[in-house]
Amino acid sequence: MALIETKGIEKVFGGETPTVALRNINFIVDRGEFVSIVGPSGSGKSTLLQILGLLDSPTAGSYFLDGKDTSTLSDEELAKLRNRTLGFVFQSFNLLARTSVLENVKLPLAYSNFPSRSWDKMAMAQIEAVGLLKRVYHEPSQLSGGERQRVAIARALVTNPEIIFADEPTGNLDSASGKVVMDTLTRLHHEGKTVILITHDRNVARRAHRAVLCRDGAIVWEGDVNDIPEIS
Repeated sequence: MALIETKGIEKVFGGETPTVALRNINFIVDRGEFVSIVGPSGSGKSTLLQILGLLDSPTAGSYFLDGKDTSTLSDEELAKLRNRTLGFVFQSFNLLARTSVLENVKLPLAYSNFPSRSWDKMAMAQIEAVGLLKRVYHEPSQLSGGERQRVAIARALVTNPEIIFADEPTGNLDSASGKVVMDTLTRLHHEGKTVILITHDRNVARRAHRAVLCRDGAIVWEGDVNDIPEIS
C-alpha cells in the first residue's frame, strides 16, 4: 500500500475569475522514498504540498494517506495526523523571534500527547542531531540562515514524524549552508524517513531518488532525477 496516493486531485481558487491551481493530479509515494516535486513559480507544486501536508483540501479528487481517505477525517483527526505523522520545513524558517532554539524546537510538543516532562530531552536530542547544541539558548536573530534552517528541521523532527515535507529549504541559503541542509535531509531519508522536497532547482532536486515535474498545475513528467527536463 502506498504511503501517499492522490487520485484526480484538482484545486480551484474562487473569485470572479476562478484560478485552476491543480488539475488531475495522480501521484504515489511509497514509504521511505525521497521524492522531488519540481517546477517553475506558479506551477502548482507548493499548492500540491499544502494538500499533501493536510494544510489545505482539494476542490475535487481523493487523497489517501497511509490508506486513509483524508476527506473522511474530522478536523481533530487531521490535526493529530499533522502533528504526529508530518513534519514541515519551509523556506522562510517560521521560527519565533526572541525565543530560544530550545523553545522553538519544543513548540510542536505542546500540541502532542507527549508528557511535558520529556519535552526538553526530546528537543535536545534533535538539536544535537542537527549539530546545534552550542546554540541551544540563542535566539533566531543570533543564528546564520543555515543554522536557522537546521533549527526548523529539528523542530520538524521533534515528534518523530514519518514524512518530512521540505518546501524550498535551500531557497534563502548560500550554497555551503544549502549543502548542509540537503545533507541533513539525505541522512533522514537513509534513517527511514519519507522525504518530499519542493524545489525549482534541478541540482537540489537531484539529491532525491525520483522526481516529478509540474507545469501549469499538472504533472507533466515523472522519472529519474538525472533526467529532469528543463524546468523554466
